[in-house]
Amino acid sequence: MTLTTEQFNKFVENYVSLIMEGMDSESIEMMVYDLLVKEYKTYTEEEIVGEIKELYSDELAADLMEGNW
Repeated sequence: MTLTTEQFNKFVENYVSLIMEGMDSESIEMMVYDLLVKEYKTYTEEEIVGEIKELYSDELAADLMEGNW
């Protein structure tokens, strides 16, 4: 069976909903953590620092780089 792009997107959304319904909050938290780590490992240092400064502050970016979190 070949799905259209719209059908495939809905298929993926349905599958994700099924997975999440079977997870407790601790499992969801762990999954979010793992997905964020995986995503941020694709960023450059400059991209991550820029995002932290934009969303939070220069001070927080410096603290995180020094391991003060």
